[in-house]
Amino acid sequence: MQRRRAAVLGGGVAAAGALAWTGWAVERSAAARLRAGEDELIEAGLSIPADAQHHFIAMSDGGRIHVVEVGRGPVVVLVHGVTLSSTIWAAMLRLLAPTYRVLAVDLRGHGASTAGDSGMGFDRQAEDLRDVLSALLVADAVLVGHSMGGMISQVLLGDAERPVPVKAFVALSTTTGPLSTSRAGRRMATSLTAVARRTLHRRIHHGSSVFPGEDAATWLTRLSFGAHAEAPAVELARAQTQSLSPTILAELLEPLLHFDGTEACGRITTPTTVVVGTRDLLTPPRLARRLAAAIPAAELIPVSKMGHMMMLEEPDALCGLIDAASSANLSGPS
Repeated sequence: MQRRRAAVLGGGVAAAGALAWTGWAVERSAAARLRAGEDELIEAGLSIPADAQHHFIAMSDGGRIHVVEVGRGPVVVLVHGVTLSSTIWAAMLRLLAPTYRVLAVDLRGHGASTAGDSGMGFDRQAEDLRDVLSALLVADAVLVGHSMGGMISQVLLGDAERPVPVKAFVALSTTTGPLSTSRAGRRMATSLTAVARRTLHRRIHHGSSVFPGEDAATWLTRLSFGAHAEAPAVELARAQTQSLSPTILAELLEPLLHFDGTEACGRITTPTTVVVGTRDLLTPPRLARRLAAAIPAAELIPVSKMGHMMMLEEPDALCGLIDAASSANLSGPS
Protein backbone atom coordinates (compact mmCIF):
# COMPACT_ATOMS: atom_id res chain seq x y z
CA MET A 1 0.00 0.00 0.00
CA GLN A 2 2.78 2.42 0.93
CA ARG A 3 4.58 1.62 -2.32
CA ARG A 4 1.38 2.27 -4.26
CA ARG A 5 0.88 5.63 -2.50
CA ALA A 6 4.50 6.55 -3.14
CA ALA A 7 4.09 5.63 -6.79
CA VAL A 8 0.91 7.71 -7.08
CA LEU A 9 2.56 10.65 -5.31
CA GLY A 10 5.63 10.34 -7.48
CA GLY A 11 3.48 10.23 -10.57
CA GLY A 12 1.60 13.33 -9.44
CA VAL A 13 4.82 15.23 -8.82
CA ALA A 14 6.14 14.17 -12.21
CA ALA A 15 2.89 15.22 -13.90
CA ALA A 16 2.96 18.60 -12.13
CA GLY A 17 6.58 19.04 -13.14
CA ALA A 18 5.75 18.18 -16.75
CA LEU A 19 2.88 20.67 -16.77
CA ALA A 20 5.07 23.39 -15.25
CA TRP A 21 7.81 22.71 -17.80
CA THR A 22 5.27 22.78 -20.62
CA GLY A 23 3.84 26.07 -19.37
CA TRP A 24 7.32 27.55 -19.05
CA ALA A 25 8.23 26.40 -22.55
CA VAL A 26 5.01 27.80 -24.03
CA GLU A 27 5.54 31.11 -22.22
CA ARG A 28 9.11 31.38 -23.47
CA SER A 29 8.00 30.54 -27.01
CA ALA A 30 5.18 33.11 -26.92
CA ALA A 31 7.50 35.75 -25.43
CA ALA A 32 10.02 35.06 -28.18
CA ARG A 33 7.35 35.78 -30.80
CA LEU A 34 6.91 39.25 -29.30
CA ARG A 35 10.61 40.05 -29.63
CA ALA A 36 11.99 42.08 -32.51
CA GLY A 37 15.44 43.13 -33.61
CA GLU A 38 16.66 46.61 -34.44
CA ASP A 39 16.15 46.03 -38.17
CA GLU A 40 12.50 45.14 -37.56
CA LEU A 41 12.00 48.29 -35.47
CA ILE A 42 13.45 50.43 -38.26
CA GLU A 43 11.34 48.65 -40.88
CA ALA A 44 8.23 49.28 -38.76
CA GLY A 45 9.04 53.00 -38.57
CA LEU A 46 9.76 52.81 -34.84
CA SER A 47 13.01 54.72 -34.84
CA ILE A 48 13.63 58.48 -34.62
CA PRO A 49 13.70 59.99 -38.15
CA ALA A 50 17.23 60.58 -39.43
CA ASP A 51 16.53 64.24 -40.19
CA ALA A 52 15.30 65.04 -36.66
CA GLN A 53 16.94 67.85 -34.71
CA HIS A 54 18.10 67.19 -31.15
CA HIS A 55 17.99 69.93 -28.52
CA PHE A 56 19.59 69.74 -25.07
CA ILE A 57 18.20 72.36 -22.69
CA ALA A 58 19.89 73.10 -19.36
CA MET A 59 17.66 73.28 -16.29
CA SER A 60 18.30 75.56 -13.30
CA ASP A 61 19.07 72.63 -10.96
CA GLY A 62 21.72 71.07 -13.19
CA GLY A 63 19.42 68.74 -15.10
CA ARG A 64 19.38 68.61 -18.89
CA ILE A 65 16.30 67.92 -21.01
CA HIS A 66 16.58 66.32 -24.44
CA VAL A 67 13.98 67.22 -27.07
CA VAL A 68 13.53 65.70 -30.53
CA GLU A 69 12.15 68.05 -33.20
CA VAL A 70 10.75 67.28 -36.65
CA GLY A 71 8.60 69.13 -39.18
CA ARG A 72 7.29 72.67 -39.55
CA GLY A 73 3.94 74.29 -38.87
CA PRO A 74 1.64 74.47 -35.84
CA VAL A 75 3.33 73.04 -32.75
CA VAL A 76 2.56 69.66 -31.15
CA VAL A 77 4.43 68.77 -27.94
CA LEU A 78 4.56 65.07 -27.01
CA VAL A 79 5.29 64.03 -23.39
CA HIS A 80 5.78 60.32 -22.69
CA GLY A 81 4.91 58.18 -19.68
CA VAL A 82 7.02 56.61 -16.95
CA THR A 83 9.91 54.33 -18.06
CA LEU A 84 9.53 55.46 -21.69
CA SER A 85 11.21 58.16 -23.80
CA SER A 86 10.73 60.36 -26.86
CA THR A 87 11.35 57.31 -29.08
CA ILE A 88 7.98 55.87 -28.06
CA TRP A 89 6.48 58.56 -30.34
CA ALA A 90 8.56 57.48 -33.38
CA ALA A 91 5.56 56.53 -35.52
CA MET A 92 3.77 59.74 -34.53
CA LEU A 93 6.80 61.85 -35.43
CA ARG A 94 6.73 60.47 -38.97
CA LEU A 95 2.97 60.89 -39.35
CA LEU A 96 2.77 64.42 -37.90
CA ALA A 97 5.92 65.93 -39.43
CA PRO A 98 4.38 66.82 -42.83
CA THR A 99 1.82 69.08 -41.10
CA TYR A 100 3.25 70.11 -37.72
CA ARG A 101 6.36 71.18 -35.90
CA VAL A 102 6.59 68.27 -33.46
CA LEU A 103 8.60 68.32 -30.23
CA ALA A 104 9.02 65.05 -28.33
CA VAL A 105 10.42 65.55 -24.84
CA ASP A 106 12.54 63.15 -22.79
CA LEU A 107 11.44 63.71 -19.19
CA ARG A 108 14.27 64.02 -16.66
CA GLY A 109 15.97 60.73 -15.96
CA HIS A 110 14.49 59.19 -19.12
CA GLY A 111 15.99 58.75 -22.57
CA ALA A 112 18.85 61.18 -23.12
CA SER A 113 17.71 63.59 -20.37
CA THR A 114 19.42 63.79 -17.01
CA ALA A 115 17.98 64.56 -13.59
CA GLY A 116 19.20 67.56 -11.62
CA ASP A 117 19.44 68.23 -7.89
CA SER A 118 15.74 68.95 -7.34
CA GLY A 119 14.51 65.38 -7.59
CA MET A 120 11.76 63.82 -9.69
CA GLY A 121 8.67 65.52 -8.26
CA PHE A 122 5.96 66.53 -10.70
CA ASP A 123 6.19 70.22 -9.76
CA ARG A 124 9.85 70.15 -10.79
CA GLN A 125 9.06 68.25 -13.98
CA ALA A 126 6.32 70.74 -14.85
CA GLU A 127 8.97 73.45 -14.54
CA ASP A 128 11.11 71.45 -16.97
CA LEU A 129 8.29 71.54 -19.51
CA ARG A 130 7.76 75.24 -18.95
CA ASP A 131 11.47 75.90 -19.57
CA VAL A 132 11.44 73.74 -22.71
CA LEU A 133 8.48 75.64 -24.17
CA SER A 134 10.23 78.92 -23.45
CA ALA A 135 13.64 77.88 -24.77
CA LEU A 136 12.19 76.56 -28.05
CA LEU A 137 9.92 79.60 -28.56
CA VAL A 138 6.74 77.54 -28.60
CA ALA A 139 3.42 79.26 -29.27
CA ASP A 140 -0.15 77.92 -29.50
CA ALA A 141 0.86 74.30 -28.98
CA VAL A 142 -1.22 71.18 -28.71
CA LEU A 143 0.18 69.42 -25.65
CA VAL A 144 -0.15 65.62 -25.63
CA GLY A 145 0.61 64.05 -22.24
CA HIS A 146 0.71 60.26 -21.97
CA SER A 147 0.29 58.52 -18.60
CA MET A 148 2.81 60.16 -16.21
CA GLY A 149 3.39 62.83 -18.87
CA GLY A 150 -0.33 63.61 -18.62
CA MET A 151 -0.07 64.00 -14.84
CA ILE A 152 2.86 66.40 -15.19
CA SER A 153 0.92 68.30 -17.86
CA GLN A 154 -1.98 68.72 -15.44
CA VAL A 155 0.37 70.37 -12.94
CA LEU A 156 1.73 72.66 -15.67
CA LEU A 157 -1.67 73.70 -17.05
CA GLY A 158 -3.24 74.01 -13.60
CA ASP A 159 -0.90 76.86 -12.62
CA ALA A 160 -3.36 79.66 -13.36
CA GLU A 161 -0.94 82.40 -12.30
CA ARG A 162 1.63 81.43 -14.93
CA PRO A 163 -0.10 80.53 -18.19
CA VAL A 164 1.79 78.59 -20.86
CA PRO A 165 1.53 78.79 -24.68
CA VAL A 166 -0.78 75.77 -25.00
CA LYS A 167 -4.05 76.04 -26.90
CA ALA A 168 -5.25 72.44 -26.49
CA PHE A 169 -4.46 69.51 -24.21
CA VAL A 170 -4.77 65.83 -25.18
CA ALA A 171 -4.68 63.78 -21.96
CA LEU A 172 -3.78 60.31 -23.21
CA SER A 173 -4.11 57.18 -21.07
CA THR A 174 -3.64 59.12 -17.84
CA THR A 175 -5.28 59.91 -14.52
CA THR A 176 -5.77 62.73 -12.09
CA GLY A 177 -5.40 60.36 -9.13
CA PRO A 178 -5.31 59.77 -6.30
CA LEU A 179 -4.84 56.00 -6.22
CA SER A 180 -7.49 55.94 -3.49
CA THR A 181 -9.41 58.66 -1.65
CA SER A 182 -10.00 56.58 1.50
CA ARG A 183 -7.71 56.52 4.53
CA ALA A 184 -7.18 52.78 4.08
CA GLY A 185 -6.39 53.34 0.39
CA ARG A 186 -3.80 56.00 1.23
CA ARG A 187 -2.17 53.64 3.73
CA MET A 188 -2.12 50.94 1.06
CA ALA A 189 -0.44 53.35 -1.38
CA THR A 190 2.19 54.18 1.25
CA SER A 191 2.84 50.47 1.92
CA LEU A 192 2.99 49.71 -1.80
CA THR A 193 5.47 52.52 -2.31
CA ALA A 194 7.72 51.19 0.46
CA VAL A 195 7.62 47.59 -0.81
CA ALA A 196 8.27 48.58 -4.41
CA ARG A 197 11.11 50.89 -3.38
CA ARG A 198 12.79 48.11 -1.37
CA THR A 199 12.48 45.77 -4.35
CA LEU A 200 14.02 48.33 -6.69
CA HIS A 201 16.86 49.07 -4.29
CA ARG A 202 17.67 45.36 -4.19
CA ARG A 203 17.80 45.38 -7.98
CA ILE A 204 20.04 48.44 -7.87
CA HIS A 205 22.34 46.65 -5.41
CA HIS A 206 22.62 43.66 -7.74
CA GLY A 207 23.10 45.83 -10.84
CA SER A 208 19.84 44.59 -12.37
CA SER A 209 17.32 46.33 -14.62
CA VAL A 210 13.72 47.19 -13.70
CA PHE A 211 12.22 43.85 -14.77
CA PRO A 212 13.59 40.56 -13.39
CA GLY A 213 14.12 38.90 -16.79
CA GLU A 214 13.56 39.21 -20.53
CA ASP A 215 10.48 36.97 -20.65
CA ALA A 216 8.87 38.69 -17.65
CA ALA A 217 9.67 42.06 -19.20
CA THR A 218 8.02 41.05 -22.46
CA TRP A 219 4.87 39.74 -20.82
CA LEU A 220 4.48 42.67 -18.45
CA THR A 221 4.95 45.05 -21.36
CA ARG A 222 2.36 43.15 -23.41
CA LEU A 223 -0.20 43.82 -20.66
CA SER A 224 0.01 47.52 -21.43
CA PHE A 225 -1.36 46.89 -24.94
CA GLY A 226 -4.93 46.20 -25.95
CA ALA A 227 -6.42 43.50 -28.17
CA HIS A 228 -3.61 43.51 -30.73
CA ALA A 229 0.10 44.13 -30.31
CA GLU A 230 2.75 43.88 -32.99
CA ALA A 231 6.11 42.46 -31.93
CA PRO A 232 8.14 45.60 -32.85
CA ALA A 233 5.83 47.82 -30.79
CA VAL A 234 6.06 45.55 -27.73
CA GLU A 235 9.82 45.31 -28.14
CA LEU A 236 10.23 49.10 -28.32
CA ALA A 237 8.27 49.63 -25.09
CA ARG A 238 10.04 46.73 -23.34
CA ALA A 239 13.51 47.91 -24.30
CA GLN A 240 12.83 51.43 -23.06
CA THR A 241 11.58 50.21 -19.69
CA GLN A 242 14.54 47.84 -19.31
CA SER A 243 16.98 50.68 -20.06
CA LEU A 244 15.56 52.96 -17.33
CA SER A 245 17.65 53.14 -14.18
CA PRO A 246 15.86 51.48 -11.23
CA THR A 247 17.15 54.44 -9.18
CA ILE A 248 15.01 56.82 -11.24
CA LEU A 249 11.95 54.61 -10.96
CA ALA A 250 12.44 54.33 -7.18
CA GLU A 251 12.41 58.14 -6.95
CA LEU A 252 9.25 58.32 -9.04
CA LEU A 253 7.19 55.94 -6.92
CA GLU A 254 6.17 58.58 -4.40
CA PRO A 255 4.89 61.18 -6.90
CA LEU A 256 3.27 58.49 -9.07
CA LEU A 257 1.38 56.60 -6.38
CA HIS A 258 0.40 59.66 -4.34
CA PHE A 259 -0.44 62.04 -7.18
CA ASP A 260 -3.66 64.02 -6.77
CA GLY A 261 -4.22 66.51 -9.56
CA THR A 262 -7.85 67.22 -8.73
CA GLU A 263 -7.28 70.83 -7.65
CA ALA A 264 -4.95 71.54 -10.57
CA CYS A 265 -7.49 70.10 -13.00
CA GLY A 266 -10.19 72.36 -11.63
CA ARG A 267 -8.06 75.34 -12.68
CA ILE A 268 -7.35 74.14 -16.24
CA THR A 269 -9.08 76.36 -18.79
CA THR A 270 -7.34 74.84 -21.81
CA PRO A 271 -9.76 72.86 -24.01
CA THR A 272 -9.00 69.23 -23.20
CA THR A 273 -9.55 65.90 -24.90
CA VAL A 274 -9.29 62.91 -22.55
CA VAL A 275 -8.45 59.79 -24.56
CA VAL A 276 -8.57 56.27 -23.11
CA GLY A 277 -8.48 52.77 -24.54
CA THR A 278 -11.37 50.58 -23.48
CA ARG A 279 -8.81 47.82 -22.69
CA ASP A 280 -6.35 50.01 -20.80
CA LEU A 281 -5.41 48.05 -17.68
CA LEU A 282 -3.02 50.67 -16.25
CA THR A 283 -5.26 53.74 -16.39
CA PRO A 284 -8.69 52.23 -17.08
CA PRO A 285 -11.75 54.09 -18.39
CA ARG A 286 -13.13 54.79 -14.90
CA LEU A 287 -10.05 56.92 -14.18
CA ALA A 288 -10.46 58.72 -17.51
CA ARG A 289 -14.05 59.53 -16.61
CA ARG A 290 -12.91 60.98 -13.29
CA LEU A 291 -10.26 63.05 -15.07
CA ALA A 292 -12.72 64.39 -17.65
CA ALA A 293 -15.13 65.35 -14.87
CA ALA A 294 -12.37 67.23 -13.02
CA ILE A 295 -11.43 69.48 -15.97
CA PRO A 296 -14.08 72.11 -16.79
CA ALA A 297 -13.50 72.11 -20.57
CA ALA A 298 -12.91 68.42 -21.19
CA GLU A 299 -14.32 65.91 -23.67
CA LEU A 300 -13.94 62.17 -23.06
CA ILE A 301 -13.13 59.93 -26.03
CA PRO A 302 -12.93 56.17 -25.38
CA VAL A 303 -11.20 54.17 -28.13
CA SER A 304 -12.44 50.61 -28.61
CA LYS A 305 -10.02 47.70 -28.04
CA MET A 306 -7.05 50.00 -27.38
CA GLY A 307 -4.77 49.59 -24.38
CA HIS A 308 -2.38 51.99 -22.68
CA MET A 309 -0.07 52.46 -25.69
CA MET A 310 -2.24 54.07 -28.37
CA MET A 311 0.74 55.86 -29.97
CA LEU A 312 1.99 52.38 -30.90
CA GLU A 313 -1.32 50.55 -31.28
CA GLU A 314 -3.20 53.04 -33.46
CA PRO A 315 -1.00 56.07 -34.30
CA ASP A 316 -3.17 57.16 -37.25
CA ALA A 317 -6.25 57.44 -35.04
CA LEU A 318 -4.31 59.39 -32.43
CA CYS A 319 -3.04 61.77 -35.11
CA GLY A 320 -6.67 62.34 -36.11
CA LEU A 321 -7.53 63.32 -32.53
CA ILE A 322 -4.58 65.72 -32.47
CA ASP A 323 -5.75 67.23 -35.78
CA ALA A 324 -9.21 67.72 -34.28
CA ALA A 325 -7.82 69.34 -31.14
CA SER A 326 -5.63 71.67 -33.20
CA SER A 327 -8.28 72.71 -35.71
CA ALA A 328 -10.86 73.30 -32.99
CA ASN A 329 -8.59 75.91 -31.39
CA LEU A 330 -7.23 77.91 -34.31
CA SER A 331 -7.87 81.13 -32.43
CA GLY A 332 -5.02 80.39 -30.02
CA PRO A 333 -4.77 79.64 -26.33
CA SER A 334 -7.76 80.21 -24.08
